[in-house]
Amino acid sequence: MENLNNRPFQNRNGSRCSAFLEEEKFALSPLPDTPYQLSEWRTSIVRKDYHISINSMFYSVPYELIGKSVDVRVSDNLIEVYYSHMRVASHVTLYGKFGQFSTLKEHMPYNHQLYVEQTPEEAIKWATEVGEYTLGVVVSILDRYPIEKQAVDIIFNLKKLQREYSKYEIERACRMVYQTSSRPSVKSIQTMIRSNRKEDERQATTLNTLKTDEKHGFTRGAAYYGGIDK
Repeated sequence: MENLNNRPFQNRNGSRCSAFLEEEKFALSPLPDTPYQLSEWRTSIVRKDYHISINSMFYSVPYELIGKSVDVRVSDNLIEVYYSHMRVASHVTLYGKFGQFSTLKEHMPYNHQLYVEQTPEEAIKWATEVGEYTLGVVVSILDRYPIEKQAVDIIFNLKKLQREYSKYEIERACRMVYQTSSRPSVKSIQTMIRSNRKEDERQATTLNTLKTDEKHGFTRGAAYYGGIDK
C-alpha cells in the first residue's frame, strides 16, 4: 500500500501520497467523539398517552402529535423521533423488563405536568409564583397535615383552580380567606373566588348603567310638559 501511494503518476507530477498531503488533507474534519452507530428507521403512530412503542418500550413525544405518524431512528443507545423532517424527541434506549416508560415533562399536557409535580417543594415554588397569601395557605396546609401525600393532594386541588381562574383571582381569594380563617381550605377559597367574580360582574353592570345614563341625560316625564304621569 505504501509503495502504491508513493508511486509517481504517469501523466502529472507527484504521487497519490503527495496529492493527498497537498490537496486533500487540509479539508479533513476531526473524527467524531463517538463511533458511528448503525440505526434502523421505523414509523410509529403516537398513542393517546403521547407515547410511541418501540420494542415493547414506550417513549414520549409532544402531546400535540397524538394520533400522528412519526419517523423513528432506532439505534443501540438512542431513540430519535422525527415529524415533518424535524426531530421532536430523543430518548436513551431502554433495556431490560418490557413495558418501561421514558417520559419527558415538556411533552406532557399542562394538567399532567401539574400532577407529576406533587411534592412540597414544587407546591411552595408554585405558590410563591402566585403570591404572598397563596404561599401562606400552602404552608398552612403542609403544616396541618402530618401525612405528606394528603397535604400535596389538597394543594393539587388548589393548583387546579388555575385552569379556570387567573393567578390574580386565586391570590385575592387566598388573601381574604387567610386573613379571616386559621384553617384555610380549598373549598372556602373556591367559594370566595366565585363570590368575588359575581361581585365584579355586578359592579361592572352598575358602572355600565351609570355611564349609559350619563351619556343620554335625564328623561323628562309627561308631568314636565303639563301632562299627567300614569
